[in-house]
Amino acid sequence: MNISKGMQKKFVEEIRFVAEHMEAANTVQEKAYLFSAMPGMAQRIVNFEYDPELVFIHQVGQLVHNTINAWLSSIATKQDMGGAMSERIFSELVAVLEKMATSIEQGQNTYYALQKMVNLAYSTTGNGRYLYLKGLLKI
Repeated sequence: MNISKGMQKKFVEEIRFVAEHMEAANTVQEKAYLFSAMPGMAQRIVNFEYDPELVFIHQVGQLVHNTINAWLSSIATKQDMGGAMSERIFSELVAVLEKMATSIEQGQNTYYALQKMVNLAYSTTGNGRYLYLKGLLKI
């Protein structure tokens, strides 16, 4: 990622702040809300220092956030709010945010972390859940 060290440091701090607070949040809605700060910060940095990888991070983050929010809305009327699946998804999102922060710090690309985020979000869709149940999609 080709952004200044200062912006890189700020972005990594924000990612870690999000992960830490997601882990401590009590509800899945709060966890989803907190996650939205990651793509938001990416977009703010892009406005000052354009970088294609950072735009990719923003777009993937937005997609993941929107997909998970749609899932949470669809299960909101059900009793269990997604149960163990939602806890697992958010637990994995926290871990992948940490992986992304470390990758950025070490000058590595973020593709693995972004791919993992998309697969987590995809597991909340109808076909994603089907593939998860078949054992093809791992979360």
